[in-house]
Amino acid sequence: LKKLKTETKASSSFNFKGNKVQYEFNSSLLDVIVGVVDNISRGKLSAANFELERVKSLIAKRNKLVRFADKSPAGWTAVEEYESDELADDSEDEKKLRSAERRALVKIREKKVLS
Repeated sequence: LKKLKTETKASSSFNFKGNKVQYEFNSSLLDVIVGVVDNISRGKLSAANFELERVKSLIAKRNKLVRFADKSPAGWTAVEEYESDELADDSEDEKKLRSAERRALVKIREKKVLS
């Protein structure tokens, strides 16, 4: 209960959305790592290995998004568009990235016009 209150307070106190997203990502990794430590202490090595593989996958995905945001003129807006398009499969990834970037640039232009 104490942990939940602390996380709720911390997650609502961010000035920037990107920082909140990164905090939530880091918190989810931390939860998995706590589970891994628990599994290791109980001798459940295959369960610990499974969780570590999941962490590896999550970090690889996050790094891909960071590289995409850094490379794109639309930045994190393009990442948000990319993540919202979950329907296409991984073989279409390059196409999804380009499409997300185009949608993000349109959103940025619309915000500038309205400002």
